[in-house]
Amino acid sequence: MEKKASIRKIPVQYPLGTKQISGFVLLFLLSLGNVIHGAEHFFLYVQAALMTLSGGCLAYLLIRRKVLKAELTLAGSRLTVNGLTITGDSLRELRINRGLVGLLPRGKKVVPVRLCLDLKDRSAGLLLLRWAEKQGVPVRQGSFMRWL
Repeated sequence: MEKKASIRKIPVQYPLGTKQISGFVLLFLLSLGNVIHGAEHFFLYVQAALMTLSGGCLAYLLIRRKVLKAELTLAGSRLTVNGLTITGDSLRELRINRGLVGLLPRGKKVVPVRLCLDLKDRSAGLLLLRWAEKQGVPVRQGSFMRWL
């Protein structure tokens, strides 16, 4: 008789990205200053485009954190992130920075945003570490870049 793998849901959410938000707010404010003080006609259009891009990215980060629900499920040798099933063989490494977890797929150099999660319960990181060890996935601790 085959033993069923235990399924564990890990409470996660999308990271807020305060560094990214700070950067976009800074760009927005710098652009706003140039628009208020007036500049060349062409330069105003460039500033308006930069402000629109920064405002859109800021709205995306905030909406993603508050509205979209992230899911992480461990089931035996599989890891399911927001409906995407990942095996240990398809991961290049697991990156952990405090409560942030990034899953780096093979063939990628930067962690995709959809595979970057914030652990609500820090002890759940131990479950991920044990899973990675069993699957032979290298773990790197420290800050990591994610692609927005």
